[in-house]
Amino acid sequence: MDRNESTYATYTKQPADEALPHHDEAHRTDASVPKERKALYEKAEQRLLEVESLLLREVERLQDQQTLRRIPLTNNTHADDTVEDEQRDDSDTKDPADGGRAPAQRLLRLILALIVAASLCAGGLRFWNYLQSYESTDDAQIDGHLDPLSTRIDGTVVHVYVEDTYRVKKGQALVDLDPRDYQVAVENAAANLAQAQQGVKAAQQNYDLSVANLAASVATNAKAQTDVARYRELLGQEVIARETYDEILMTGKVDAAAVNSDRAAVAAKARMIGQAEAAVQAAQASLDQARLNLSYTHIVAPAAGIVGNKTVQVGQRLQPGEQLLSIVPVNDIWITADFRETQLRRMHRGQPVTVHVDTTGYDYKGYVEGMPGATGELYSLLPPENATGNYVKVVQRLPVRIRLYPGEDPDHRLRPGMSVEPTVWVTGHPQTLR
Repeated sequence: MDRNESTYATYTKQPADEALPHHDEAHRTDASVPKERKALYEKAEQRLLEVESLLLREVERLQDQQTLRRIPLTNNTHADDTVEDEQRDDSDTKDPADGGRAPAQRLLRLILALIVAASLCAGGLRFWNYLQSYESTDDAQIDGHLDPLSTRIDGTVVHVYVEDTYRVKKGQALVDLDPRDYQVAVENAAANLAQAQQGVKAAQQNYDLSVANLAASVATNAKAQTDVARYRELLGQEVIARETYDEILMTGKVDAAAVNSDRAAVAAKARMIGQAEAAVQAAQASLDQARLNLSYTHIVAPAAGIVGNKTVQVGQRLQPGEQLLSIVPVNDIWITADFRETQLRRMHRGQPVTVHVDTTGYDYKGYVEGMPGATGELYSLLPPENATGNYVKVVQRLPVRIRLYPGEDPDHRLRPGMSVEPTVWVTGHPQTLR
C-alpha cells in the first residue's frame, strides 16, 4: 500500500477500540464513510497521483537537461581548445546558464503551487468532514439532586453537628431537638395503652359473668316451663285451683323473659369486648406515634453527600416543615445541555459525548442518556402563547440529558452548577483532525 492509500485508510477506517458499549443497538451509527464521500476521496487521491507523476517526470527532465549542460567536451585538437577559450572568454561577459535557469524556476514554482493547492483541497475536505461530525454548545451545566432536609415536628434545637461543605454519610447525625416533651408523651401513651388493655380484661370478665347468668336463667326457665305443663294437667283433672295454675304460668313467663334478657346482655358484653380491643389498638397507635415523634428529635442524613445552605442554629425554635439544610449527593450527577433545535437533527440517544469542564480543564467521556420531551420554554412559569399578539420566530433550545461513564470522576470533583461544554459526536465515534 503506497502513501496515498495509507492516508485514505487513515481517513476512512474506524478504530475498533472506539466502540461504545453503552450505545443502544437500535441507534448505532454506521462508522463507515458514505459512498459519496468515499468516491470524493478516491477522485481527490487520483488527482494527487496524476499531479505527482507529472511532477516526477518534469523534475527528471530538468535534471537531464542540467546534466547535459554540465558535461564538458573532451576533444584534444587545437581548434577545439581555441573554441573552448573563446567560449570561456564569452562566459566572462555573459552566463549562458542564466537563460535556462529562469524557466526551470518558474516551472518549479508552478509545481509547488499545484502541490500546495492539492494539499489544501484534501485538508479542506478533511476539515469539513470534521466540522460535520459533531454538535456542541456552551449552554450546559452539571446537574444533580439537592436533597432538602426539614423537621417533621416542632421543637427547640439543642445540637447541630455539621456545617456547610461538610461531607456526611447516610444515617449520620445532623441535628438534635429537645426530646423531653416527647419522652413524656411516650410515657403517657404507654399508660393509656395499659389502661386500655385492662379494660379489655374487665370486658371479658363481664362477658363471662353474663354467660353464666344466661345459663342459670335457661335452667330456671326450663324448670318453670315443666311446672307449667304439669300444673296444666292437674288443672284439667280439677285437682288444683285455677289461681294456683295462674301463678305457675306467670312464673314460667317471667323465667322465659329472663332468658331473653340474659341473652341480650351476653351480646352486649361481647360488643363491649370489641370496643375495649379497639381502644387498645388506638392506644397502641398513639404510643407508636409518640415514639415516632421522639425519634424525629434526632435528625440524620437521608443520603451521603455534602452539606450546603445550612440555616439551623442552636436554640432555634422550629416548626414542622421548616428547612434546615441541603445535602448534595455528588456521586449521582449528570449534564443538562441546552442545544438549539436545529442541532438535534442527527442527535439521538446513545451517541458518545466529550464533556469539557471549565473548572478542572479536563475532558470527560459520556453518552446521551435521554432526549427532551419538550422545549425549555414550555416548562417555564409563563409559556408562550403564539396565537395572541405579534409572532416572532425564535430558535428554541431543548435540554438534552448526558451521563458520564462510570469511573470518569472517581474523586467526585464535579459539582452541580459547574459550566461545561459538551460535544456530541453525531457520527457515532469521536473525530480528530490528525
